[in-house]
Amino acid sequence: MKKTYALSSEDRADVAASKILAALLEALRANVDGVIEGADIEYLHDLRVANRRTRTFLSQIKGVIPKPVVGEFAPHFKRLGALTGPCRDLDVAAFDLDRYRQQLEIDRLDLAPVQQFLENRRGTEQLLVASELRSATFREFLENWARFLQSVPGVGEEQPHVASLRVTDVAGPRILRAAKRIRKRGSGASADSPAALLHRLRIDGKKLRYLLEFFSDLYPPTTVAGFINDLKQFQDILGEFNDTRVQLALIEEAMSQSAHPSVSAQKTLAAVDRLKSTMTHRQRQLRVDFGARFECFTSDESRKRYKKTFRNH
Repeated sequence: MKKTYALSSEDRADVAASKILAALLEALRANVDGVIEGADIEYLHDLRVANRRTRTFLSQIKGVIPKPVVGEFAPHFKRLGALTGPCRDLDVAAFDLDRYRQQLEIDRLDLAPVQQFLENRRGTEQLLVASELRSATFREFLENWARFLQSVPGVGEEQPHVASLRVTDVAGPRILRAAKRIRKRGSGASADSPAALLHRLRIDGKKLRYLLEFFSDLYPPTTVAGFINDLKQFQDILGEFNDTRVQLALIEEAMSQSAHPSVSAQKTLAAVDRLKSTMTHRQRQLRVDFGARFECFTSDESRKRYKKTFRNH
């Protein structure tokens, strides 16, 4: 997502929040019509990123936006994330299925039942998403959110104390807290860690990365870029691990529900077995790769650099 705002270290926290959240709302709105039309899957991806970043800001920068306001709007952003998630999973699954098929030199017809299942499910999910985005309820939610953001700062006596602080006094401690959370949760993580833990670390990593990106104007650019790159490397590994887990479940469901008259069941079963074996092997390799990458983030040197950058600003 292209950055469309600039922060100053002298900005009040609520002023910075309004800049960030308004930019995210603009990005979200810019993709709504494209998602409804369904012609390009990147519209859905970009809408989800803007929505996820908004949710991260509201959950990680507490005290700047009044709690009743967060309580009113956060459930709408959460619902949008849940509603659009299956569509995105299916888009990624279809892309990866074709990539694996080419890698393994499997005939397209041999995986036709799985492909057809993904296409049918994607069509159903697309209709649900489009219906929601066309609804008066969704449009009203966006208008009300935009109206609130236009009122920040200065929402009266209910304005939280944190909102009047300098943005650096708020951003630094929140970034350090998010980094500490990942290190604590990931303490002892290894190639044998439960999938649920790796999933949680992936989400925590996204939150920290978004915080770094939100407030990147306030800190040395090269240093922040290095932190983001370190996070992205282990996030990409965990993202692929999670995608593979979801896709294996979709393949199982497809095989339990689908039939295709133009291809023999024996060929399909053999192709699917090869596909699942390759994906399972890839998962094991990703676990090993994650352990190596995560050590860079949890090292003493990394901790010192975070403290030096974000403490006492």
